[in-house]
Amino acid sequence: MSESKSMANKKSSKPKAGDQIQVKEGIAMPEFPDLMIAGWTGIVLETQGRGATMKVILEWDDTTLNKMPDDYKAHCETQQMFHAMACLPIDTVDLANEESA
Repeated sequence: MSESKSMANKKSSKPKAGDQIQVKEGIAMPEFPDLMIAGWTGIVLETQGRGATMKVILEWDDTTLNKMPDDYKAHCETQQMFHAMACLPIDTVDLANEESA
């Protein structure tokens, strides 16, 4: 009797559209290296690329938007960037562990 399902049911821990994520410790906003974003949370809108170059496009949640520095929001506005969204390398975020859905 062969039991060939040992690795067949591996769960993917990579974020996908609709997942809640949290930024890992020590991470800065790519376009603004002085802005540390560890702990910021949001919802994945989509993923792009594959492997080591995969990125998540996300929309920050209300908690993050409320704690976001005003000078960052103003800087985004002057650069014609939307502060409520970001594109981050997939290895800089984790799936958020929320038990209240």
